[in-house]
Amino acid sequence: MFASTRFTGLAAKIAYGTAGVAAATVLFLLGGRLMLDALERQLIYFPSRVPADAATPPLRGAAVDEVWLEAEGGVRIHGLHARRRDAFADLLFFHGNAGSLYDRLDNVELLLESGFNVFIIDYHGYGKSEGTPSEGALYEDGRLAYRYLVEERGVDPSRLVLFGRSLGSTVAVELGSTGEAAAVIIESGFTSARDLAAVHYGWLPGVLLRSMSHEFDSISKVPRLKAPVLYVHGNVDNIVPMKFGRRLYEASPEPKEWYEIEGAGHNDTLYVGGSEYFRRLVDFVKRYVGEDG
Repeated sequence: MFASTRFTGLAAKIAYGTAGVAAATVLFLLGGRLMLDALERQLIYFPSRVPADAATPPLRGAAVDEVWLEAEGGVRIHGLHARRRDAFADLLFFHGNAGSLYDRLDNVELLLESGFNVFIIDYHGYGKSEGTPSEGALYEDGRLAYRYLVEERGVDPSRLVLFGRSLGSTVAVELGSTGEAAAVIIESGFTSARDLAAVHYGWLPGVLLRSMSHEFDSISKVPRLKAPVLYVHGNVDNIVPMKFGRRLYEASPEPKEWYEIEGAGHNDTLYVGGSEYFRRLVDFVKRYVGEDG
């Protein structure tokens, strides 16, 4: 049930995306400050594009709507809204930095089977979405998705769960620290872009790391989270070390919970965790939403 061919493809995309980092670094050092933004994009974003006319995929046991949201400047942001008749909560899913939402459809189906409605979006420049990704653009995408569920679909924030994985954790933290929700789930989250860059690119000049314009400063925001939060992290994650997730947990207000998955890395938490993984998510959410919403 938990094996996935999409997982293998996604890991390959992450590895492929890092191939241009060294070349971008050399260009920055030669060209100066003007190259910083381009370099950061090489380090952070690894989107896959999907043709705009690609068919909406069916998902087991759910009605699926293709959704288009309009961002600043008329940029169109794409999402899929999957719903089941007896869902106990609505989950807003912010995915990681590689691929597109189409790489997460097996995950969406498992969340549906666990009792959630799921709305997943692609950020600026990912999948079918238009535009170029940036920190500000990702936060705008998150706010658009939140307003869609609450204002257009009539979802009560008291049954809304913000779920962010890896890069998506920064969007969930941003929303969770500024708006209402029943619960927040942060999986494989990190403290800030600078902290993460220091782990993977510590050989870069210090002035470069200190000058990063993409901050993704979740550690300063989590003390303001307005909803109960569950932190999920694999204990052999070598992309986002578990120490970053633990620091976020320690900085967050109560109520909060920590779920460490033994033997899980960065991209396989749900597969290594298996049925226990989904049980922990459901049990946590039901404590704050309730089966009747």
